[in-house]
Amino acid sequence: MGAALRDIKRKVRAIEKTKQITRAMNMVSASKLKFAQTRIEDFRPYAEKLLEVLSSLSQRVDPSHHPFLAIREVKRARILLATSDRGLCGGFNTNVIRVAERLMKDKTAAGVEVELVTIGKKGRDSFRKKRNIVGQYI
Repeated sequence: MGAALRDIKRKVRAIEKTKQITRAMNMVSASKLKFAQTRIEDFRPYAEKLLEVLSSLSQRVDPSHHPFLAIREVKRARILLATSDRGLCGGFNTNVIRVAERLMKDKTAAGVEVELVTIGKKGRDSFRKKRNIVGQYI
């Protein structure tokens, strides 16, 4: 009886330690996400100015001079889906996959051929049976 009780107590301690480690990992992940969000938000004014400069340039150049400026019908689209391989970011992965599915559905409905390139295991695993993945990076 004493050995069984000792084993149970040892198991409870191990579970509590795992819980504590998981909580710490969650806090670190939240901190890293907040830092990344702050950096992206700080970059927004530069992105807006860059878009303004590029649109100004594209309006001044004759589209026949460069193929990137030509307006063409969209026949194919390639979506680059970036998810994590593992970790405590299930909400992030779920939201990214949901947006990609919606985008693919909209493009397909518009008659556009959609190709998918995945970065990360979660995105690859999510679309492995649903879509043709033309490239994958893990």
